[in-house]
Amino acid sequence: MSVRSNKFCCCLPVRLGVFVLSLLAMVGGSFVAGIGFIRIAGSSVNPMETSDKVATWIQSIMYMILAIVGAVGFIGTLIRRLSLVSSFSLVLAIHLGFSVASGVFSIYTMFTQDHSNVVNQCVANAVSQGAVVTTKDCQTGVAVMNGVMVVIYVITWMVQLYAYFIVERYVDQLEAENLLEHKVVPRTLPEISAPQMTNFSGYGSSYPFADAHSSFGTSRHDRSNMV
Repeated sequence: MSVRSNKFCCCLPVRLGVFVLSLLAMVGGSFVAGIGFIRIAGSSVNPMETSDKVATWIQSIMYMILAIVGAVGFIGTLIRRLSLVSSFSLVLAIHLGFSVASGVFSIYTMFTQDHSNVVNQCVANAVSQGAVVTTKDCQTGVAVMNGVMVVIYVITWMVQLYAYFIVERYVDQLEAENLLEHKVVPRTLPEISAPQMTNFSGYGSSYPFADAHSSFGTSRHDRSNMV
């Protein structure tokens, strides 16, 4: 007996999907967290709004945790360890929830905060570089960047949700494999033969009333005794 390999995208095994996803989580999470920390460190040169800075801190920490757990899931996929892959799946679900919450908060702050400081900084940078940029151009650029960020958030959430489903299917497969591996197959009971008749007459193992002396036969001796 064997466990059928679950698939994703119609034909690809889920183990391959978890392998790639954990690798991407490990590398991508480290990259995004690094970018966030660099942006926070440079906030003294490029000022950030307080709410934007808090959201960047939260996202950077979340992606750092995702990178660490991605490494755990990567190792668990290599050695087929259910506990490690289950931990990766749980953190993916938690990360998706926090990602949606922090993303909604970031989108809200992007469209409600005052961008005058960002626009003035944009114009000042353009003037210092000798470029001709108007305030309207910088406002349009900020609006476009906000729209791009919304699209990126939505795509990221969809990818994370699908990734969670893939990891969950691999967890189900590993659980089935572990159950099959530790399954105890009961031994076949010995066949029970039919009980033998006990010979109460002491004439061997045959049925006593089958003997000619004890049966109601039609022998000559019997007929001579009949009246």
